[in-house]
Amino acid sequence: MVFELINEFFINPITSHSGYNLINTFVYAGILLAVAFLVVFPFFKKKGISFDFEFFKAVFPFIVLGSTIRIFEENYSAVYLELFERSTNPFSFGFYTVSPGIYIFIGLLTIFSLILSFYLSKYLNKKPLEVFMGIGILLSVPVVLFHLINLTHAFEFFFVFGAAAIIVFIVKILSEKLNQNFLSSKLNLAVIMGQTLDGVATFTALTFFSSYSEQHVFSDLIIQNFSPAAFILVKVILSILVLWYVDKEVEDEKLRNFIKIFVIIIGFAPGIRDAFSLGLTTLP
Repeated sequence: MVFELINEFFINPITSHSGYNLINTFVYAGILLAVAFLVVFPFFKKKGISFDFEFFKAVFPFIVLGSTIRIFEENYSAVYLELFERSTNPFSFGFYTVSPGIYIFIGLLTIFSLILSFYLSKYLNKKPLEVFMGIGILLSVPVVLFHLINLTHAFEFFFVFGAAAIIVFIVKILSEKLNQNFLSSKLNLAVIMGQTLDGVATFTALTFFSSYSEQHVFSDLIIQNFSPAAFILVKVILSILVLWYVDKEVEDEKLRNFIKIFVIIIGFAPGIRDAFSLGLTTLP
């Protein structure tokens, strides 16, 4: 009975490309939140890490790395089938190119790189975050360049980033007109940008590519009942509400900023992945 449930709600969605369901969505979200707030946050808080905009800049290359590695399984599977074929076996490389394996791989790599940075910084005479960002750049740039060279839908790719930037700029102007200065914070602005990017990427995929469909349960609910454009609006509004609540109710500055970093990651990661996926759609 237990194995059948695991097979139906966790294994089959991976092997059949069917995406997420209500059960695995809640389980994955619960695990992600538990690891982030009960393990990662307390550990790095003790290390004296300040989860500010400088930390976001340092961790951003790792967000890009995870998003672009994910693209190999989706867009190059016919070329590198044996290596990137999705798998439910944790001892197979293919397990770590799709959810949930990709989160485990990138999460552990990021944590290891950050810890390593503290040791290397002593010998390189650099700040730990500078070393940390350098490691991320060295790992992510070759993967990004490989994808950029192979772009087949450059317009759609750049449209996602351009449209997201324009929307965020409009939101910022409107907030200033209403005497709401919450977007004067670079970290808050990054929260809006990450979530908007995810929304625009989804909108672009569903509007211009008939082969795409939304795989996340709650996102699909919004899109099916309203429209892909409504999904962007929902993402922006929810981002603003989260920022308003966190800035008002969370007194611990490190926890407050960590929550923002968390929201930034879950916005930028799928947004960047989807943008690259659109740009590489016609690859065999």
